[in-house]
Amino acid sequence: MSDKLDIIRHREGHEVLDYDRYLQHLISVIANRLTSYSSSQYLSQFGLGSVEMRVLASLAYQPNQKAAEVCSLISIDKAAASRAMAKLDSQNLLIGETATPKGKQKRWSLSDKGWALHQRFLDVVLDRHERVVKEIDESELVQFVGTLHKLINNIETLDTE
Repeated sequence: MSDKLDIIRHREGHEVLDYDRYLQHLISVIANRLTSYSSSQYLSQFGLGSVEMRVLASLAYQPNQKAAEVCSLISIDKAAASRAMAKLDSQNLLIGETATPKGKQKRWSLSDKGWALHQRFLDVVLDRHERVVKEIDESELVQFVGTLHKLINNIETLDTE
C-alpha cells in the first residue's frame, strides 16, 4: 500500500473506494458538472455545444492547426473534432487553408466572425471561472494547477509502465 492519501474505506467488512478522497471520482465529478453546466450555457447563448466551443478555443490558443493537432491539444477523438470543425466551418467561424491547391489536410484558424464569437465565449468562461474559484486563494489555485499538470504527466506514463 502506498504512503499517499488513503483512498480505501472499510464498510461492512469490505474494502471500498472512499469517494471523498478518490481523485478519479472527484475529478470526474468536477469535469462532469462543469461540462454539463457549460454545455447548457453554450447551447443557449451560442447555439453550439461544449465540443465546438473547445475546438474554437483551441484554434484561438493555437491558430493554423490540423484537425489531428486540435485532437491532441484538447484530448478529443478525431470524429468529434471533425464534426465540430465541420459545424464551425459551416457557420463561417473558421478559415481552412492548405499548403498546396490539391492539399487535403487543412490548417484551421478562426475567421473574424470566429474571433468575435470567441470574445463572447471568453467573457462567459471568465465569469464562470470567477464563480468556480471564489473563496480559493491564488496560492492554492497555483499549487492545484501544478498538481493537475503532474497528474496529467503521470497519466501519460500509464501505458509505458
